[in-house]
Amino acid sequence: MKRLLSLLMLLVSMATAHAKCDWSTLKLQQWNERNYYKWYVSGKVLDDTCVDYMFFIYDFQTKKTDTLNSFRGLTEVTFNVKGKYKLYLKVWNRCEKCDTALYREVNIVQFPGAGVGYFANMNDCKKYKFEMNYIKNIPLKDTCMEYYMVFYKGPWMDTMLQKEWDNLTDYQIGMEYDFPDADFLGYTQTRLADFTFKDSGRVLMYAQWWNKCLRQDTFMFRRLDVCKKTLTSNTVVLTRPEPKIIGMYDMLGRPVYNIRKEEVIIYLYDNGTTKKVLIH
Repeated sequence: MKRLLSLLMLLVSMATAHAKCDWSTLKLQQWNERNYYKWYVSGKVLDDTCVDYMFFIYDFQTKKTDTLNSFRGLTEVTFNVKGKYKLYLKVWNRCEKCDTALYREVNIVQFPGAGVGYFANMNDCKKYKFEMNYIKNIPLKDTCMEYYMVFYKGPWMDTMLQKEWDNLTDYQIGMEYDFPDADFLGYTQTRLADFTFKDSGRVLMYAQWWNKCLRQDTFMFRRLDVCKKTLTSNTVVLTRPEPKIIGMYDMLGRPVYNIRKEEVIIYLYDNGTTKKVLIH
């Protein structure tokens, strides 16, 4: 009987301790724009000075876990490598010796095969048909994918030297051109689209593949010469220029400013692609 009473007292003690660790007010909120993610933890239980927490990120590709810095419950990560990740939030009460954990999975996608082609009408050079490619490995009937094309025409475009115009890169256009409302010509919202330009001359096109479910996208800037007389063909397939390195990052997307040996460095190119390199 004495042993039974001791066991009952132990169970009561454990139940009491568990009751003191009430995690029901904990809330983990997520916000992201493309591959930039923020997480925020809140809850009345965090007001307890005995309670601490820490954010971790698990990389399914490398099978490695790393800690994340946080400030007042907020942490953020920029993912520059496609793949699957898991955010892991551990919360514990060091006085009551109890803990809990919250999880959020992240899938970072890339857009292989993205490209745009166009066809100018033989009888009216201002009428165009555009086709944005399907993204590889995404079902054709996928309802998450959306396609956009936006057109701009500014007076400065026609005054540029032909060589300068021909050599404009995605990076130059995206960083140096503000896309003012005065230059806006129109847009389309379908993968296959017709568009008629009011005037001839140079036009910039912004093509975007948007995955609304994952809130991630890729895009291309392209140059069009509407009614250009020197065209040898009315069908043009747009290809990406040779990419240039615009940044270096570690496996968690944090900027790297100095080469560190025996570490995987992620090179980010101006066309949005990345490459892992192990520095020896």
